Amino acid sequence: QRTSMTTTTTPTMAKSENPIDVYRRKQRKKDLKKNKTSRIKARDAKVAATRSLEDVNTEISLLERKRDRNDEKTGLDAIETKKLERLRKEHRIVSEESVKRKALAEEAQIQRDKEIVAAQKTVEGVQKYNESKYTLLERYASVYYDEQMNPFGAPEPGKPKLYYADVEGKS
Repeated sequence: QRTSMTTTTTPTMAKSENPIDVYRRKQRKKDLKKNKTSRIKARDAKVAATRSLEDVNTEISLLERKRDRNDEKTGLDAIETKKLERLRKEHRIVSEESVKRKALAEEAQIQRDKEIVAAQKTVEGVQKYNESKYTLLERYASVYYDEQMNPFGAPEPGKPKLYYADVEGKS
């Protein structure tokens, strides 16, 4: 009698038990995981920089309406469900970024105001501020212009800016 020997390959037999190969496989898995997190961080940073809150909200509302409309039939498919989850994450990212931007803008405005106030405490600072505020045409067309006393044509505090209507000095 002949018995036939059948060999079966198991998944463990396909892999080499060489320690170096095992180490390389582990390193490859680590690299893939690391690259995945860096790609996700880069994508999130790009979303925060480019997307607006209104765009994300409109996309979310479209998908949610589609889901609610098709709820009794099918709902959303797997791709649309993942997209909805991603859009919700983008919404969170964009809203956090907008809060940060507002805070930075407020800080910058406060810093500019402090610089203007500090500059106005010196004669050079006041002149520089007035030069930036009043154009050359505005200076000479102003009713308040005086070559010696008010070279910028700035109105007195509490008074409106007034200009001559024609070149002859008639208002």
